[in-house]
Amino acid sequence: MKGSLPERFWAQVNKNGPMPRPDAVAVHPEIAGLCCWIYGTAKRGWVRVEGRLLPAPHIAWYLATGKWPTLNILHRCDRPNCVRRSHLFEGTQEINMKDMRAKKRDRVVGERNYMAKLTAAQVTEIRRLGQPWVRNRYKHGTAALVRRLAKRFGLHVETVKHILKNEAWPEGK
Repeated sequence: MKGSLPERFWAQVNKNGPMPRPDAVAVHPEIAGLCCWIYGTAKRGWVRVEGRLLPAPHIAWYLATGKWPTLNILHRCDRPNCVRRSHLFEGTQEINMKDMRAKKRDRVVGERNYMAKLTAAQVTEIRRLGQPWVRNRYKHGTAALVRRLAKRFGLHVETVKHILKNEAWPEGK
């Protein structure tokens, strides 16, 4: 495609994209009512600039501010292919992780994990019933207790042990 970088870039942007998700707006109320501007059709668009492929949000940042980003480009709206300037901000990986947790997108923990088989209430019940094993896992009968808990909750014995040792489902999650 011929033309200047801004012409080529903005020709690929849909300015009538979806609205930000409610959890993103709750953390970043300044984006409420501002639809995402979606670059291209892929999950994350790439743009060729002087022979290099760069992420579309970096190009949007450059076109809006006149300078290349020095840190990561993060999305208030959580859409990797959004290039709307008001939805973008610079930050470190640590800031990105804090933003992710604030929006409850750290799905690797507890019930928010899309593959979770248990609820927090079930984990609490396993821990309550498994206290004899926690106190003395080598005492007679505690292995049978773990097997019964595994069968009752449809889990593997090792999974129950990980829950009882707080290695799976950390407390407070």
